[in-house]
Amino acid sequence: MATLLDLKARIKAVANIKKITRAMQLVAAAKFTRAQNRARASRPYTKELDDILGVLATLTEMLSEEERTGRTIDFSFKENEEPLRASWSKLLEQKEETKPGLVLITADRGLCGAFNTRLLRAAHQFIDEHEGKDYKLLLIGKKGYTYFRTKKHPIIYHRHGISDKLNLDEIKEVARNLVELFINDEVDALHLIYTRFKSAMISHVTQEKFLSIPPVKEKETAGADLYILEPDRDVVFQRLFPLYATTKIFSALAESFASEYGSRMTAMQLATKNAEEMLDSLIIERNRLRQAIITKELAEIVGGAEALK
Repeated sequence: MATLLDLKARIKAVANIKKITRAMQLVAAAKFTRAQNRARASRPYTKELDDILGVLATLTEMLSEEERTGRTIDFSFKENEEPLRASWSKLLEQKEETKPGLVLITADRGLCGAFNTRLLRAAHQFIDEHEGKDYKLLLIGKKGYTYFRTKKHPIIYHRHGISDKLNLDEIKEVARNLVELFINDEVDALHLIYTRFKSAMISHVTQEKFLSIPPVKEKETAGADLYILEPDRDVVFQRLFPLYATTKIFSALAESFASEYGSRMTAMQLATKNAEEMLDSLIIERNRLRQAIITKELAEIVGGAEALK
């Protein structure tokens, strides 16, 4: 049976834990508000850019195979950096995958419920589906890298410590690294797995293709050949493609941070509630024990007085 000193120590420990979880809940709530606004604001822009690149892919399909293969563009993500070169067919055509790459976005820290666990489960499902192929892992976030490094999976890129303020230069660097691995044939397709935000309590693990831009659906191609591209198709694509790649990574990170902070806020709120309940239970147990000790002492005093009569 616990003594009064034991109960006092446990009450103090639980009270300290409650202070920590409460503080983490408040910090996560403040960050969550900013992150969800950023995630929601990025969605319309990302969708429109997807649609524009889809139209360009459709227009490219109208070219002959020789024109698509021989047509190359040089593009860069920042000023005064060495440009990358790729053919139109490399960036726009859908091909059979023999070296698929998985870009997995996890959190750098834990204490956010099942956020990281669900992402790792989705990554394992991707690996199982591509069993027998020369798959590669490209990991953004410390939790994913720490996990897969111990499992001896082929990791060709990893990055962590990205600011939740989503510094554009930082994101451009990540996007360029991923694109460079793709056009250098380290991988022949890139799949992006991240958590799409819906609310503080609800988020969905999402998988989508990154690069290898598909043409728009057939019903949306009517009049596609009537688009006027100025100054020409190559220059338009040269400007839009790095913007597209950067925006996709920006959007995925914005969704991921919003989901992470929502999960952490909810988890810490539940932890604080559990700490409060445990604290109440311990205080009741302490009071009962104290009452029992006092009752025993009174009984001993009364018994002693009776013995002296």
